[in-house]
Amino acid sequence: MWAAIFRFEVRYQLRQPLFYLVTFFLSVLLFIAGTGHGPGGAVGRLHLNAPAAILELLVKGIFLVLFLMTACVASAAMRDFDRRTFELFFSKPISRFDYLTGRFAGAMVVCTLASVVGAGALAASAFMPWLDPARVGPFRIAPYAFGLGVLIIPTLLALGAAFYALASWTRSTLATYLGVVAFFAINAIAGLAASRLGTPWIAQLLDPLGVVALGGALKYWTVAELNAATPEITGPLLWNRILWLGLGLLALGLSVAAYDPSRSRKRPVRMPDATDAAPPVGAVRVSAPASHRVFSTHSVLVQFMRQVRREATTVLGSLPFLGIVVLGVFVLIQAAGSAGNIFGMPVQPRTHLMLEALQGGYSIILLLVVVLYSGELIWKERALELDEVVDSMPTPSVAYAGAKLAALLLVIAVFLLTGMLALVGFQLWHGYDDLELDLYAQGVALAAVYPILMMVLACFCHVVARGRVAGYGLVILFIVSWDLLEEFGFEHHLYRFASLPPTPYSDFNGYGPFLTQFGWYGLYWGFGALVLVGLSILFWKRGTDNAWRARWAEARARFRGPAGTVTTLGALGLVAAGAWIFYNTNVLNEYVPSTEAAERRASYERLYRRYQALDLPRIVAVRADVDIFPDRRSVEIRGTYLIRNRSGEALRDLHVSIPESVHVNRLALPAHDVILEDEALGYRILRLRKPLEPGDAIELGFDLTVDNRGFVNNGAQVAVVDNGTYFTKRDYFPVIGYDAQRQLADPDERRRHGLESVLPLPGLDDLVARRSTPRASDADRVDFETTVSTSIDQIAVASGELQREWIADGRRYFHYRSESPITHYFAYASARYEVTRSDWGGVAIEIYHHPGHGDNVGRMMDAARKSLAYFATNFGPYQHRHLRIVEFPGYVRDGTAFPGLIALSESTGFNARLDGEEAIDLPFYVTAHEIAHQWWGQQVVGANARGVGVLHETLAQYSALMVMEDEFGRRGVRRVLAYEHDWYLRGRAAERGVEPPLALVERQDYVYYHKGALAMYALRDAVGEVRLNQALSRYLSRTAVGEPPYTTTAELLEELRPTVPEGSKHLVEDLFERITTFDARVAAATSTERADGTFLLRFELEARKLRADGAGDEWEIPIDDWVDLAVFGEEEEDGDGGAVLFLERRRLRASPAAFEFVVDRRPGRVAVDPYYKLIDRDRGDNVRAVSSTGGPARR
Repeated sequence: MWAAIFRFEVRYQLRQPLFYLVTFFLSVLLFIAGTGHGPGGAVGRLHLNAPAAILELLVKGIFLVLFLMTACVASAAMRDFDRRTFELFFSKPISRFDYLTGRFAGAMVVCTLASVVGAGALAASAFMPWLDPARVGPFRIAPYAFGLGVLIIPTLLALGAAFYALASWTRSTLATYLGVVAFFAINAIAGLAASRLGTPWIAQLLDPLGVVALGGALKYWTVAELNAATPEITGPLLWNRILWLGLGLLALGLSVAAYDPSRSRKRPVRMPDATDAAPPVGAVRVSAPASHRVFSTHSVLVQFMRQVRREATTVLGSLPFLGIVVLGVFVLIQAAGSAGNIFGMPVQPRTHLMLEALQGGYSIILLLVVVLYSGELIWKERALELDEVVDSMPTPSVAYAGAKLAALLLVIAVFLLTGMLALVGFQLWHGYDDLELDLYAQGVALAAVYPILMMVLACFCHVVARGRVAGYGLVILFIVSWDLLEEFGFEHHLYRFASLPPTPYSDFNGYGPFLTQFGWYGLYWGFGALVLVGLSILFWKRGTDNAWRARWAEARARFRGPAGTVTTLGALGLVAAGAWIFYNTNVLNEYVPSTEAAERRASYERLYRRYQALDLPRIVAVRADVDIFPDRRSVEIRGTYLIRNRSGEALRDLHVSIPESVHVNRLALPAHDVILEDEALGYRILRLRKPLEPGDAIELGFDLTVDNRGFVNNGAQVAVVDNGTYFTKRDYFPVIGYDAQRQLADPDERRRHGLESVLPLPGLDDLVARRSTPRASDADRVDFETTVSTSIDQIAVASGELQREWIADGRRYFHYRSESPITHYFAYASARYEVTRSDWGGVAIEIYHHPGHGDNVGRMMDAARKSLAYFATNFGPYQHRHLRIVEFPGYVRDGTAFPGLIALSESTGFNARLDGEEAIDLPFYVTAHEIAHQWWGQQVVGANARGVGVLHETLAQYSALMVMEDEFGRRGVRRVLAYEHDWYLRGRAAERGVEPPLALVERQDYVYYHKGALAMYALRDAVGEVRLNQALSRYLSRTAVGEPPYTTTAELLEELRPTVPEGSKHLVEDLFERITTFDARVAAATSTERADGTFLLRFELEARKLRADGAGDEWEIPIDDWVDLAVFGEEEEDGDGGAVLFLERRRLRASPAAFEFVVDRRPGRVAVDPYYKLIDRDRGDNVRAVSSTGGPARR
């Protein structure tokens, strides 16, 4: 009998259109993504059919299969009860086990078949003839088998069993779909937990998909490994699969055991007795008075309000809804705790960060709730078989339809207000009382727009659909279609329903220009939603005739009523708002899709890169008058470059690149001819009628305007805003010659546009490259002078010494001038600042910050004084009489050092919360790092060649770590090093080209930032801080000349090598010239208490030293290295510092190696390399608990 039930269920599900619809879209999406054009999948050197890419895409596809699976299991569990055929089935000799498991197995086979077909489409995509052969690896069946057998099918079985049990018990489709919402919430919680350093076990077990556990298994894999292998099914991944399969089978078993076909899902209704129909003896019959029927607007409104109350109670009073709200709040609190984190450290729970958390996973749960309940409310009467009764009532359709929409609006309001109250509680719990309730009101209103639009769309889909599942399918179809439109270059918000631009927030500027942009698109799609509301009323089904001909006729008749008015007004508003948006985005501004923008950059390179090596005049002085108009978001720049011929021959041609978005009013040059003027790409060639002789100089004058008119389609210009303007020389000032910064950087994008996939930086011995620096190919050091004006209530800041400040014509003016030549890299900032001042050794220190961001200014000022003292003592004198730190809006999380000026985003340190013993003092560390650039990047300026990131960033990282260690000790820097270690290894796995050794690094920030910090810290321990700093000081004094030939890492290593002790000469090679990793583990650790109360500790260490190439292939080499060995007291829970009983460097020449130590206290754990001087991909076995082997009794 089981086989017959199984076959019947399979045949039934295969006859449903939903199976073919989901399978088709799943196959199309996976096929497109498999060819490199969809979201996710392979990037860079990762093959399109690499195992890691295949697993990622298969897991993403499961979200579509999840919809099919939920529909299938709900149908299998409830179909007989909905159709009242269960009595027929259970009148036969069918066991509960056969009936339930046969139905379940049939449904799951169909869902599995959809996944297998999708996987087949993904596999076929790798054989397409148009693919670049370099991006396709050999075909392997293993990743598809792993993906289906380990990830997809177990997940489908586990979730399917849980949802099937839920459907069997509740006999409610809604409850089953709400189980899907709960799944998403649990998945979100696991993802948030996994974002922490170390990926805790609980997060790997909690994730129903196994993605977090898979990420843990693939963690730190190199690109070569990701291209070739699938992970082993061990550890957390194995336990995750066992856990969720076990839970699924348990749910299925309980559903079988507790199944009772006689139980009704509806409340029993008391039926009247036969005697109730007869009048009592002696009763007198009277005639009821004639009723007076009223069909006024008031009566319709009363009916509407009562209907709203009934519909809202259906949702808001249900236990499943309340459970989802509680689960959503838990997700929200988790997100709030990590909002704005840097280095895993919490920040002040400012209201705008809380609103960011509100618009994350919590809003996704709200969206799912709205979509699900829209189907529930639209189909409620038909599900209860009351539709004919309701349809016979004189209540107009507009009241019914409007009541359901109003009830869903209440659901959205309750959900968002509950989230807001939870966030307020979170703020108060953490002692933050600046709640900004007005901002909450704004943020909640913005967060409500998208779910409201999707609510209207979902209701419309259910109105026109022939079934509830078909309605849900239409919603998914629309969403998938919009994503595909964007993928193929249709990016305008005007034709993608409910497509809204982002609304980032800054304490400086509020929502700024983003609010206007969002408001118009919200209004536009609001009118679109009004059209859908009108259409929903027009096509609202009443009666039993469901044929479209009848519904069209009814809609035409209703169009003369309120529904037609609503539809017409919505259409007129849609056209009017759309016309205004089009005028702003396509007339006042140029609409440039991302594909066209990339093509322009590619064209710029193809046409003008040939001029990159030309000898051109060099800028030696800059004079600029900059007028900032914050209220109208515009800038006017009038200035001159003094350009000098420093080549050995006369020059006639001058090439000028103008940044995008800059309008050129005038370029002034002595007598010349215009050879080329490419306005579209911003390139000009001017030919002097009188050649510029060697050593001679002329002035290039420029008059430029940056004017932000109206609003654009996506994003907004954030450099010039009402409060918090910040822009650099690179943003708006002309460049002499070819601007390499405008080249496409992404290797895949370059290949798509016919360019060589990688543009390597020149080598260390390239003499042409040593004539320029990364930030200025057209200048060396320059004399800088600027006058900047702004609004009267703002302060304008730039590089140079402030000469004077004055007010004229209602504007505020500042005159800055450098006292000596500076690097050709400067910036401007203007805002309503509060200024905190101090000094160190004759240097005036000023911090310009938002008035509400003063919490950490004291720490930053302390870091500034201590950094200046350390760097001046160890490396050389500071070069300016001032140091200004300027805060700018947090639209980007960034920090940049200019001569005498440091610009820090508000999201980088100003909001950090410094509590807890393990907290990293982020304001202190970031400030120290950026001040270090006044030596490494401003005094020592590297050539535009390989390794330049080491000279600027690695040395700044090291310098900041030394200041941190002076302030907080070794324990204070250990957590920083842990993050640097983690980010370096994660960066290796995401490498899109070839990983270079540190000394030859190109644009890989994970190498020069994170590996560089680890390398320099290890070198410091090997040679000593004093010797290393002396070497760096010598290097600075040799190379800080400020003119070509600029320095490279070859000269740095010349200074570093002599500092290394004789027995460790290979250290510089390991750290800087090769890619070297280790695999160390504590194999055993025992202790014995001795008679004198001390403890003899023995432990065995195993270690391998590995060398890797740029692709990530590794091989073992002989080990002869010094390693740190540490012993911690038994009260320590881990090796994270604290009671350190023993810490010593020991030389390791062979593996395994045994060591013995005597310590005064009972040891708890031992560790190898506790301070991250070795790069070790598996640090989980670097620490081991010590076991006792007896000895004298413990006292």
